[in-house]
Amino acid sequence: MSHPADPDNRTHAALILALFFVGLFLVQGVFLPYWPVWLKDQGLTAGEIGILLSLPSWIRIFADPLIGQHADQSGNRKTPMLWLAGIYVLTFLAFPLSDNFWFLAGLSAIVGFTFAPLLPLGTTITVHECKRHSLDYGRVRLWGSLAFIAASYGAGWILESVGSDIIVWLICLAGLINFAIITRMPNPQTDRPLRRGSSLIYLLRNPVFLIYLGCIGFAQASHGTYYSFASVHWENVGFSHDIIGLFWSVGVMAEILLFAVAGKYVRTCHPGLLFALGAMGGLLRWTVLGSTDQFWLILLVQPLHAATFGITHLAAISFIARAVPSQMATSAQSLMATLSMGLFLGGSVWASGPLYGAFGSHAYYAMTVFSAIALGFAIWLGKSWRDEKPILSAG
Repeated sequence: MSHPADPDNRTHAALILALFFVGLFLVQGVFLPYWPVWLKDQGLTAGEIGILLSLPSWIRIFADPLIGQHADQSGNRKTPMLWLAGIYVLTFLAFPLSDNFWFLAGLSAIVGFTFAPLLPLGTTITVHECKRHSLDYGRVRLWGSLAFIAASYGAGWILESVGSDIIVWLICLAGLINFAIITRMPNPQTDRPLRRGSSLIYLLRNPVFLIYLGCIGFAQASHGTYYSFASVHWENVGFSHDIIGLFWSVGVMAEILLFAVAGKYVRTCHPGLLFALGAMGGLLRWTVLGSTDQFWLILLVQPLHAATFGITHLAAISFIARAVPSQMATSAQSLMATLSMGLFLGGSVWASGPLYGAFGSHAYYAMTVFSAIALGFAIWLGKSWRDEKPILSAG
């Protein structure tokens, strides 16, 4: 058996881990920009689309902790991933069977339960293997963003030629690729029994951590209208699907460039400052998207995704690394992901349905308000956590 330091072993590990993110973000690269378009073409209203798109975010509030706890207790993360990825593909095969809202709602709930936990489960394996093989996690993760660009732009080009009916089948194909890659993932046995709920309680009772959740929560919530109705709106005002894919790709490319160069700066910046930069990017980005449909203005603000998502993500990870004891880091990551991507973003996506139905692209102004609130929390965090020491003990 080869030693973990063996170059061939290390290269193989890097390839499989990078492919995991490729598979996962191929799915997201089709789903996020174009699934609302498919739903619209089924005759659903903006309010119904908002509900269906928000369901996966709401479901992950329960799915992530439930499945994550089971995986931690068993020490087996790969087997749950295989089941979840397989059910996800089968669920999408059922979507064309009916356009009944409640039928689609049930399937959307299953989508949320099966897809959302794949990222934290796979990330746990990836972090373990990166440490074992001395790999750079950031360079591994970048391939996922590149896959998102390829999928969003490629799917847009295909839709322009074929029509929206192909969206379901593109998601199924991406899901099958994802499933095949997961079969090749390692399955390190890293089981360590969790303290029953104690870390979660300690974190949720800490004022500084609650301020941190406000920063990341409202920053993520500000993306609600963008994630749920950007493609629908751009299609309504006459942009082709390949142009829509270009808009999404430009944003993610800016995110990739940020991740490639920002590491040394993040280590020296207070997370509150990083959160503030991300929130200020949101104030500009959502204001422009809410006030114009001009091609060049949209294209110019799309790189601000590097601020609204990228810098915010780096701030969130940096805070946990610097402020939370390692014994509680997993609980902190779980709370951050579940609340910000589940409760906050899910609520924003749900609200975006009636907002977009009533006000069209002006619904982005509500996202500007969320960015303003996130900025307030960022300033509060900067004042509340100045010594940059752990916010609580691990005991």
